[in-house]
Amino acid sequence: MNRLMALIKREFWENKGAFRTTPLVIGGIFLAAMLMFLITFNYFDNEFQSLRELLRFIAQTDTDMRSKVLYAANLEISVFFSTVLAFVVFFYLLGSLYDDRKDRSILFWKSLPASDTLTIVSKLLSAMVVAPLIFWVIYVITHSVIMLLFSVVIMVLGENPWTLFLSLGNPFEAWSLVLVSYFAQSIWALPLYGWLMLVSAFAPRIPLLFAILPPVILGVLELWIDFLHTFTLSDNLFGLFGHWFANSPLIMSADKHNDEFGASLGIPITSDFDHQVTVANMFDRLFSSDMLIGLAIAAIFLGATLWLRRRATES
Repeated sequence: MNRLMALIKREFWENKGAFRTTPLVIGGIFLAAMLMFLITFNYFDNEFQSLRELLRFIAQTDTDMRSKVLYAANLEISVFFSTVLAFVVFFYLLGSLYDDRKDRSILFWKSLPASDTLTIVSKLLSAMVVAPLIFWVIYVITHSVIMLLFSVVIMVLGENPWTLFLSLGNPFEAWSLVLVSYFAQSIWALPLYGWLMLVSAFAPRIPLLFAILPPVILGVLELWIDFLHTFTLSDNLFGLFGHWFANSPLIMSADKHNDEFGASLGIPITSDFDHQVTVANMFDRLFSSDMLIGLAIAAIFLGATLWLRRRATES
C-alpha cells in the first residue's frame, strides 16, 4: 500500500499542471467573468438600479421555483469543469505509459522496487480518483466564492442574500451529486481508459493517432460492408460509441424533468436509462449489463497493457 501511495504521489507531482493548475485556471475564469459582469453592469446601469429592481422581482417569486432553478444552476456550473476534466484524463492516460518510453526513463522506473502491476494501477487510480477529486474540490471552492461575492453585492443593494438564494438551491446536495457522478463516470469509462493505456503501452510514436484511427477505420469499414449488404446504414461501432457517451452517469447537459428544465445525466437522446440527476440513476448504469460488458472489455485491454509493459524497454 505504501508503494502504491508513493507511485500515486509521483503521478500527481509529475502532472500537477494538468491535475491542479488546470482546474484553478477554470475557477479563475469563472470568477473573472463574474467580476467583469458586475463591472459592466455598473458601467451601463447607474448605481445598479435595474439590478435592484430585478432582485426585488426575484424576491417576490415562488420559493419552490427559485429553489429548483438555483439547484439546477448549481449542478450545471460543474459541466465546464467536467468537460475539461475529460480532456485532462484522456491525454494523461494516453501519455501515461508512452512518455517514459519516449524519454528513455523506463529502465530507471523498472529498476525501482515497484511492480509493473502497481505502476499501471497507480496511473489508473490517478485518472479515476485523484484528478476528479481535485477538480471537484476546486469546483466547490469556486462555487462558494461566487456565492459569497453575490451575497456581498446583494447586501450592498439592500436585499437579504440568505432569504433570496443562500438558503435555497441545496448546494451541499448538488456538490455531493457532482462528486458521485465523477466517480461513477470513472467506472463507466473504464473501457476507454483501458484502451488509452493499451495504446500508450505499444504506440511507437504519436499515440493520439493510434488511439483514434483504428476505431474510426473499423467503424467506416463496418458501415461500408453493411451498406453493401443492405443498402442502409444501421448502428455500428459509431452507434455504440454514441450510446455509451449519451448514457454516461456524468452530469453534462440539460433536459426537461416533470415539466421543468434542469441538469441531466449524459445526453438525453436515448431511453436506455433515466437521465434525471439522482444517485439511483447513476447506480442503475453501473449495475447494468452494459457495464458488465464494459468491465470485461476493460479487463482485456488492461491485461494486454500489463503484458506489453512487462516486455517494454524503450521506444
